[in-house]
Amino acid sequence: MKSNPMMKLGPLVVVVQATLMTGIFGQGRGEAPLIRPEEKLAVQKQTVEFFDAIRPVSQTAVASTVWVWADTGRGKRPVVFGTVIGDGSKVLTKWSEIAMARGRIQVVGGDGTTAEATVQGVYQDEDLALLRLEGAQFRPVVFSDAEPPGVGRFLIAASPDETPACVGVVAVEERSLRDEDRGFLGVRLDDEHTGKGVRILGVEEGSGAGAAGLREGDIILSIGDREIGSLWEMKTTLADYGPGDSLKIRYVRDGVEAGVEAKLGERSENYPQFPSSQLRQMKSMGTVPSLVSDGFPSVIQSDMQLQRDHCGGPVLDLDGKVVGISIAREDRTSSFIIPSRAIRALLLRDPLTMEEAREVIAEQRRDRRELARQEASDEGQGAPRAMPIEPGSAERLRRHMEDMERLMERMRDEMESIGE
Repeated sequence: MKSNPMMKLGPLVVVVQATLMTGIFGQGRGEAPLIRPEEKLAVQKQTVEFFDAIRPVSQTAVASTVWVWADTGRGKRPVVFGTVIGDGSKVLTKWSEIAMARGRIQVVGGDGTTAEATVQGVYQDEDLALLRLEGAQFRPVVFSDAEPPGVGRFLIAASPDETPACVGVVAVEERSLRDEDRGFLGVRLDDEHTGKGVRILGVEEGSGAGAAGLREGDIILSIGDREIGSLWEMKTTLADYGPGDSLKIRYVRDGVEAGVEAKLGERSENYPQFPSSQLRQMKSMGTVPSLVSDGFPSVIQSDMQLQRDHCGGPVLDLDGKVVGISIAREDRTSSFIIPSRAIRALLLRDPLTMEEAREVIAEQRRDRRELARQEASDEGQGAPRAMPIEPGSAERLRRHMEDMERLMERMRDEMESIGE
């Protein structure tokens, strides 16, 4: 039987260490509240032991993991990980992190080996860029052909050096995050509600919510066996269901609790359920999420607390098999991984050119602007207010506004949702 380095710690200790790693040291910063100095030392010692135990497992992908260096507006620096594929002269990395790179892109291995890189193509739906390397070759990764790991399985995010980037467990099995694959309930929710549950502002005619009898003013308390306490919890819960699924909803109307069963439909383009501005704010609480962290056609959700610039690298199971590529930090408690079989499938497709992919980004930016205008109008803030200016300052103000617009354009492209 194959020896597993994790066994020397014992199953209970392994669980404890993984919990400590992902909860306390997962981001490499911060202090655990209400922990005594001697307890902190014990945790740190056991954390080192934990890393020593999993280091042999992660070694199988260290040589296949690289830093991607680019200048995205703050000088040239490592911005994301990459996964070496093919014959060692190609790398898959997170597209949105390098889409607006200025000048040359480079990849650097853990041993300092450096290669020049150019974007050969883009897999837009998966937010992956395919880089072609010149000047050096690396060891390509071997993707597992097994089924994606199930809930509770341990995962290790590799890094270019011997220390893994992060450790965690599978929280939700493989699923789609595309809007068209998600079930649509048909309610518009109140982002200003501060009480228990989430309050319904409106119900779309002909939707599953309408057919079930839900009304404006109802407060949803739970879906299935999951309590709902925020818009974010509502969104993530509904993401587990698809069109045609039925779910039980517990709600409050005029102080009286009741329950209904609603059948989900297909997404309505003209009826947004969740205020996007509030969701972006909630995702950013306590962390720095990835620029693109949604809409993937196939992902595994993990409780790994990956840093944003540590996405793009290979993820392994405890047997050292590469089960996917980390693609996004979603929020304070979750990250997404594209499973190996989805990576294998996409590599059989022709990617978009970089120009085509940038046009998609421009279109998405226009859509976001229109949505922001609609939200501002709904809140009664859409109409600009006149501001008096000093005589003779119109031209100076015009130039200033043009400069600010260019700056804001850059920030929207590269720094959206970042609280740095």
